[in-house]
Amino acid sequence: MSYEAFFRKATGNPPYPFQQRLAEQPWPDLIDVPTGLGKTAAVALAWAYKLTQNPTTHRRLIWCLPMRVLVEQTADVIRAWFDTLAPEFADANLPIPRVQVLMGGHIDDTERNRPEWPTVIIGTQDMLLSRALMRGYAMSRYAWPMDFAWVNNDALWVFDETQAMGVAVETSAQLQAFRQIFGTSRPTHSIWMSATLGIGQLQTVDHPFETPQKFQLDVADEALPTVTKRLSAAKPITCANVFATGKATNYSADLAQEVLEQHVPGTLTLVILNRVQRAQDVYKELIKAGRSVDDTGLVHSRFRKSDRARQMSLLSKDGDRIIVSTQVIEAGVDVSARTLFSELAPWPSLVQRFGRCNRYGEQPEARVFWIDLKAEDEKDDLVLPYEFADFETARIGLEQVSSANPAHLAQFNYTAPNVIRPVIRRRDILELFDTTGDISGDDLDISPYIRDPSQPDVFVFWRALDDARPSPGTVSPIDDEVCRISIGAAKRFKATYWIFDPLEERWMRRRSNELVPGATYLIAQEDGGYADDIGFTGTKDKKHDLSVMAPESPQPKGIDNESRSKSGSWITLADHTDHVVESTKSLIAAIHEPESDWLVTAARWHDVGKAHFVFQEMLLKTGDAPSENIWAKSGGENRSRPPRPHFRHELASMLVYRANFSGDTRTAFVILAHHGKVRGSLRSLPGELAPEDVGQTFARGVWTGDVLPQANLGNGVISPETTLTMDLMTMGGDSWGQSMINLVEEHGIFRLAWWESILRCADQRASAVEAGNE
Repeated sequence: MSYEAFFRKATGNPPYPFQQRLAEQPWPDLIDVPTGLGKTAAVALAWAYKLTQNPTTHRRLIWCLPMRVLVEQTADVIRAWFDTLAPEFADANLPIPRVQVLMGGHIDDTERNRPEWPTVIIGTQDMLLSRALMRGYAMSRYAWPMDFAWVNNDALWVFDETQAMGVAVETSAQLQAFRQIFGTSRPTHSIWMSATLGIGQLQTVDHPFETPQKFQLDVADEALPTVTKRLSAAKPITCANVFATGKATNYSADLAQEVLEQHVPGTLTLVILNRVQRAQDVYKELIKAGRSVDDTGLVHSRFRKSDRARQMSLLSKDGDRIIVSTQVIEAGVDVSARTLFSELAPWPSLVQRFGRCNRYGEQPEARVFWIDLKAEDEKDDLVLPYEFADFETARIGLEQVSSANPAHLAQFNYTAPNVIRPVIRRRDILELFDTTGDISGDDLDISPYIRDPSQPDVFVFWRALDDARPSPGTVSPIDDEVCRISIGAAKRFKATYWIFDPLEERWMRRRSNELVPGATYLIAQEDGGYADDIGFTGTKDKKHDLSVMAPESPQPKGIDNESRSKSGSWITLADHTDHVVESTKSLIAAIHEPESDWLVTAARWHDVGKAHFVFQEMLLKTGDAPSENIWAKSGGENRSRPPRPHFRHELASMLVYRANFSGDTRTAFVILAHHGKVRGSLRSLPGELAPEDVGQTFARGVWTGDVLPQANLGNGVISPETTLTMDLMTMGGDSWGQSMINLVEEHGIFRLAWWESILRCADQRASAVEAGNE
């Protein structure tokens, strides 16, 4: 099928010439196309078409947005296109690509364990870049390496609306450079996309970007009547009568009144404000003035998913509506207002906001009003979250243009300011590859590389607490109940925050000044701080309606959690190993992994450490085994912890393997890392049971001198009785630390993560089958 027919079948329309070229040419570095001309369809359908034509096409399309608004709607549109194209995927022997929305951080193992499936992942810069940096926000720390592997190998990254991403642009450029420097198992490419795109931010220390391939409209596109209509759509700009000063007390009420005066009944009016609280206040004033909640909406990033969905539903309706929003509507929102109000903002943001008015040129009398924010200087809170100088530049631009259509806005020669931002360096990404926390249990803070310093976020959810603290059985949050808030707002709220400690396996209290960017915290329902209709308030006003969910999600997993070892039936080590080996071979064939015999060897030895008496004793406590044997899985349901706290069978497995195959460090690493709990460094943890002999080295419940019995690993492979030694903990040339340095130098962090994730994925698939879940 030609691309023209492919595109027409998906959308019902022929592609624009630029959309056709994008599908037929190699991927560019930059896409600079005005808003409203179908960039989403251009990239998503070009990727899908290339998948059907070329087996080497990137298996994952990762769509990175600065804000979370409308990612679900974008996902729904792409899913609909792909469903329509099902016969074309079938003809190419491909499944219909999956479309995942990464909002609150949760991707279940079924999704994570299908790296061979074509997949579109749509999420925010917080969620996606934190995973690319091995510190995935709002997810289990033990799953970090798998997501790190999947997003850094065999992926096409699209950074959409870069003008709102801040420091994430520099980070994305450095990550692309690191993939080229260290190498990947599969090629990964990045595309930066915006109608107000500059390359200054992309020219970083490791990513000079001297000759980027830039993709733009050409004369064939500009000659099309539909394109001309959109580029020259009528939308005159007027300064609103209302303006804000730092001392204004009636701003919200006055603005609401002017909005009501300019609103044309039966049409959409969009009001875009720079701060959540101002948006909430104007929304409340509109409701107070008599507007119905059925035709008046509030859109910002401080909502829970289900509450935000109710507000967002108004955007896709027809008829009379007034929507108050923050800058989240700048990215990925396909909406066309008859009347638009916007507070003063940086010029690139204004261009994006104005693109939401008369988007298709269908309104002959559309109007845009800009609201002046008369900040006194750069210290005035009225400027936040932007810079004072950006306001001055934007005013100059607004004085030079008479209309907000793309053709007129392009007349202002805007130059992006040279902003100094923190840049992640090679040594930083190498340190992040080791997921072991520091001596206090904390992790390296990646927030300066994700969002600008004034904008780091945390994730919170609410629960009714029977006692003063969460019980040990309090379950993990689901996506619908998580709310993202700025860490500054969280600190001002001064609620009691709780975070799950995987080492102690209990909920720990945190003061507001102890909050860590990107972490997920529980708040008691009694503390308030949220209202279903307006989102996070940061106040303990009992008048607000705060509903609390009661999900049936699992409890958070601690470092000693061995839930996968309780499958509901007793499975011997030999049988489980055979299952994992076959699963590994199947996965290797599906992803066409070259030179993979060593991965099969890793699968054969990955669980030999389960023969350790500590692990066997733990399993036998859960129920009566049917016979004497070395077991990999328990048939019991009762939860039990190992008699040595923090015991890790994969460490014992690696030591046994090294004792028999001393020179193969790569295989040893994959065996050690296949649960994500022990990887780059070997050291004991607080609370471990120490040997009586003070000179006896130990870590993660494994002691020098422990003896593992002979074990059947299936298919005729027998592991001999082995006495373990923890000499790898020492410093020097034979240490595990030096082995890791050598491994990283030889193979690079992205390939190592890819390999460890293949084994882990195969292990989890086999375990799911054994438990009857597949």
